[in-house]
Amino acid sequence: MPLAQIDDKGTSIYYEDSGAPDNYPTYSTVVLVHGAVVNSASFAPMLPLAAKHGLRIITMNNRDYRGSSPYTPEELADFRNPDVEVQASAVRRWGREVGQFLAYVCQTLHIPATVNDGAKQAGGVTLLTWSLSCIAPLAILGDARTLGDGLAGTLAPYFRRVILYDPPASVYGVPPWVGSLTSPFVDPTIPPERKMGAFLEWVSAHCSTLPPGVPISVAALEAHSRALPRPPTLHTLSPEMLERCLDRDVGPRSLAGVSVVDPSIHQRHVRTAVGDADAVLPGVDVLSLWCDGSVWLTTWGAKTLGDVVQEPAEAGKKKRKVSFLRVRGANHFFHCDEPERMVQLLADSSNGTLPVVDSVADML
Repeated sequence: MPLAQIDDKGTSIYYEDSGAPDNYPTYSTVVLVHGAVVNSASFAPMLPLAAKHGLRIITMNNRDYRGSSPYTPEELADFRNPDVEVQASAVRRWGREVGQFLAYVCQTLHIPATVNDGAKQAGGVTLLTWSLSCIAPLAILGDARTLGDGLAGTLAPYFRRVILYDPPASVYGVPPWVGSLTSPFVDPTIPPERKMGAFLEWVSAHCSTLPPGVPISVAALEAHSRALPRPPTLHTLSPEMLERCLDRDVGPRSLAGVSVVDPSIHQRHVRTAVGDADAVLPGVDVLSLWCDGSVWLTTWGAKTLGDVVQEPAEAGKKKRKVSFLRVRGANHFFHCDEPERMVQLLADSSNGTLPVVDSVADML
């Protein structure tokens, strides 16, 4: 079982690696970080497809997930500490752990550094975080204390892009409910013993999309966001694969902690990450992937980030380059349903040929 020791305390991260592709001396690397409850095994079908696209794909399990170091009771308590600054330090710790794993990939696995050829780039590493784990890169880019100068300096020659893969609005500090729309973990009509099962069915459902040209709004989502009769993705997995993918034990542990930190922490991180590129790793751009057949909360997330991007720049600060891509007909588990299409998307992103746009409005 491959483990990366990321610090001098013995903290270990479980990972899987597709390996360096043959005949691509300046290949690009993509590190994939899973979301809540569903671990990195859900990315496994993508790994055998990496080489033919000239990619190296590496997946990691966050702490508290299978194979990686668990959080200590003291670390878990930090997420719930009444002092918001202690909570913020716990969020930064998560971001730093992801940054430390990236440093391991760069230095220990010896990936190629970024090569600039005019407007095109090759080599280097892209960090793709899925769903709730988008909190981590926002903590990296949104607070210089997360990495510190030393770790940021280590990553700078390699780190090209962050891909925010279908994040819910809550990663930007927005409540997981609006109008009549809600989600299983906060829905008072669902009893506690049924919340996990309801969440897994809800989050992997295939949902109807907004009609062409309809702006994202509460009214539009209330009118159009419905689960389709197609089976949720997790219901289509074999029992063996489902067991590999799920870490239900994190629900009452780290997931419960991360979910209750003060939303002002996430709000501050996203505004700094977008609005002050020179504060941390100015060469890193951001790509937001909106899967339009996902649950309403990720569509609301796309709108939320789009609104932040449209805010005017502060005097003396440079905004970070942020682009958007609408993945049509894809639900929240796009990488499980269509691994080949997902790997092609990552290759196009690395090659600079992805048809991205500069605003959410341009995707509608």
